[in-house]
Amino acid sequence: MSIKQTAAPSVEPVTTATQKTWMRVDGTDEDTLIGNLASSARALFEDATNRQLITATWQLKLTNWPQGEIVLPVSPLQSVSSITYVDADGATQTWAASDYTVYTASTPGRVRPAYDKDWPSDSRGGHNEITITFVAGYGDAASDVPDGILTCIHLIAASWFENREAAQPVALTMLPMAVVSLIQQYRDGTVEAAS
Repeated sequence: MSIKQTAAPSVEPVTTATQKTWMRVDGTDEDTLIGNLASSARALFEDATNRQLITATWQLKLTNWPQGEIVLPVSPLQSVSSITYVDADGATQTWAASDYTVYTASTPGRVRPAYDKDWPSDSRGGHNEITITFVAGYGDAASDVPDGILTCIHLIAASWFENREAAQPVALTMLPMAVVSLIQQYRDGTVEAAS
């Protein structure tokens, strides 16, 4: 199994300007640093929670069809663009969208065969020859991202701005408790379950 982003988001959820406002920084001398810290904080949050904040396209590659459903490892799932596989003759086939059901409301999102359908039986079974292309993210704009996540990014970036000389690798335990709590809520799906 492998997962890779194939189309990146067009914007960052936290801009340099909004991060500066959060930190009450007026000058422009450290704009590049502040923007980089906000971007890195977003990346840390996404990695820690397996979430995509701004809309992006991903590809999940599998070697074999599962026994049950395919769990798409990046949330929130917006849609599945296509499912392709290499058949026994070595030709790439696109599995008809009417043959599978996509569950976007669950976290993480899932795909399973439609009622009275099965996964394709003519797959060759070569390494990573099944490709699920999907779109994930809260939306195309920063305003689509939940406030709790934006707050978390602001807190991480501000903490790094104030503590620039960390002597150890970054770990969640080195971040403010509020950050760890927010990350944990989004990691285990508590926030969606409560809504």
